[in-house]
Amino acid sequence: MEYSTQYKAANRLSNLDGLEAKIITHLIDSKTHYAEDIWRLLNYMDENALSQPALTRAQKQALVFTGNNGTPDATKNARVFLAPFIDDAWQEQGSSLYIYVSDVVPINNLEAEVIVNIETIVHSQTSLVKGNGDPLLNPNANPNDSDLEGNLVVALKNRATTLVKDVVAELNGIYLDGGSFLFLEPRKQLKGEVKGLLWNSKSFYGHRISFVTTVSGVSGSPSVGY
Repeated sequence: MEYSTQYKAANRLSNLDGLEAKIITHLIDSKTHYAEDIWRLLNYMDENALSQPALTRAQKQALVFTGNNGTPDATKNARVFLAPFIDDAWQEQGSSLYIYVSDVVPINNLEAEVIVNIETIVHSQTSLVKGNGDPLLNPNANPNDSDLEGNLVVALKNRATTLVKDVVAELNGIYLDGGSFLFLEPRKQLKGEVKGLLWNSKSFYGHRISFVTTVSGVSGSPSVGY
């Protein structure tokens, strides 16, 4: 089998299939208050989710879906998936993240721009959480949640909006080993954006956050390793 002599090296996207897992690993390992709040919002369904204890590493890992056994309860306790949300039968009253690659557009024969989507999905019955903007109770409080006199003015927050804020704040600009940086911005061919969506007859709502990254993986032929 022969390959093009014009393109002595070709982009084989050798790191494409690791992007989702690397994002999940980053979220598990990160100790920023944005990452910790993402896990709180996925795990605690009451209005006090943002003031609950941070999850342990084991608790975070337990929320990641790792099986395909086909049983009705296979995804019941999972909250993070490496796939889009396509299960019309899903009715768990909780929050979840769906992380997956969609568009791949070559820039040239050496690089391609890639869209990595993160869907933040919330059940309509768990949509409100109490704010965590009181600086006396929360050292990481957002100063914009209080007025100039220090009075709390954001007592309640939308869980889906808070998830979007935390995901963008945590992931925009991070470097994925073996890939490139994630950006929420327009690039040459693709653009990062956030879109609001409804699922399952309006029982679920949330957003699709589309990050753009650049992927390569240059080799002269498929026989060359990773």
